Amino acid sequence: MNILLLHGQGRTTNAMRLLGFRLGRLGHAVGYFRYYTRTEKFADIVQRLVAVINSLPHDQPYALIGHSMGGLLARASMPALKDHLPSHLILLASPSQPPRMASIAKRNLLYRYLTTDCGQKVLSADFYQGLPMPTVPTTIIAGSGGPRVSWLPYGHEPNDGVMSVQDTHLGLGVEVIDVPSIHTFIMNSRQTLQHIQRVLEC
Repeated sequence: MNILLLHGQGRTTNAMRLLGFRLGRLGHAVGYFRYYTRTEKFADIVQRLVAVINSLPHDQPYALIGHSMGGLLARASMPALKDHLPSHLILLASPSQPPRMASIAKRNLLYRYLTTDCGQKVLSADFYQGLPMPTVPTTIIAGSGGPRVSWLPYGHEPNDGVMSVQDTHLGLGVEVIDVPSIHTFIMNSRQTLQHIQRVLEC
């Protein structure tokens, strides 16, 4: 299957290379989508993403796998892909609401400088309310390897150090898989790979 990998905010395609290598060894044709949250607006990135997806063969199935912000970009692209939808959408630690860390990030000048428009959107409840719900088979893989201590925003809830597992839920019967990983490296987890493989073979 053709697979397009979308990295997270502030990262590069290098962050997805190990996952891409492993998927390639399983026989999939893997591509990468690059974007820059420091210099590009969310809507402009989505427009580029749609163009890249539409360049994929229309007579072959494909899947989108997005980490964090990459998953949000994939969701936002769906309305423009109505004639060329993916066979499956896999969201790796991608939020469905403002993470409780948002209140801290909003006050962080470095975060605001590095992420600009995209970074502010991911902290806004209004942004998530306007984000299209997936209309294709969707699987969420969430991390639960973060610390669980009472003085952190998530307390003893399962979390990946950036968001709780609950922050990733979409409802509507969308499968959520919990892996013992932290946010930054969830794509490198062998358990993540095993779940992706199972989903793509269904």
